[in-house]
Amino acid sequence: MNEIYHLAILSAMPEEIGNILDHLVDIKTIKYGDLKVYQGFWIETKTDRKIKITSAWSGWGKVSSARAATRIIGLSGNDLPIDLFIFTGVAGAIKSDLRQWDIVLPDKLCQYDMDARPIFEKFVIPPLNKKFIEPDTEIHKWAFNSLKHGIENGNLSKFRKILVGLVGTADKFISSDESRRQIVKDLPSIFAVEMEGAAFAQIVSQEEIPWLVIRVVSDTADNSAAQNFNDFLNDYSKYSWQLINQLLS
Repeated sequence: MNEIYHLAILSAMPEEIGNILDHLVDIKTIKYGDLKVYQGFWIETKTDRKIKITSAWSGWGKVSSARAATRIIGLSGNDLPIDLFIFTGVAGAIKSDLRQWDIVLPDKLCQYDMDARPIFEKFVIPPLNKKFIEPDTEIHKWAFNSLKHGIENGNLSKFRKILVGLVGTADKFISSDESRRQIVKDLPSIFAVEMEGAAFAQIVSQEEIPWLVIRVVSDTADNSAAQNFNDFLNDYSKYSWQLINQLLS
């Protein structure tokens, strides 16, 4: 491990990382066309421990998240390689008992719009030759315990509960009962859906960098999804930094 720990954090929208830049010092900005990448240091008050943080918001969709992740990895180079790469943001609930402010920490992700049949089975990602992408077990366990502790001790009081399960990624915003039913038919164990996580996970897995995806339920991916999503996002931007701060602590 590097002497200074290097954490990379990516989201699709600025609201999903909140006021992260307010908590960093010595910030510099690197531009790649319309993509801005920020680098700075988070300093723990009690110990003066420094953690380097590289962060950006990619825009919606699999291509955007893959592009941003690739840029961040390339920027890190051999100078201070990334120790852990996190993608965080909101998701639409598919599992019927999920509600707004529930945290889903996926133990596997899939690209449910991937279909290379008949050469590969449905959902198989050809470069990986598998349907599901999984994070490191120990890192996942650490993150789950940290976030669970944050809910229990009141540091994450806005959040309801934390669950572990399958999250699906596709270039689709799910906002109808018909679409939800089709997803459940194809993937009965799925918890939630979003538009970036599995593409991000593919990139960082192939680059052999430890990673996590953290998702918070914004809507129930049904006919009311669009309105619920927009209303939730305004509120969520005030609290999204708490998730990262809990892990840093």
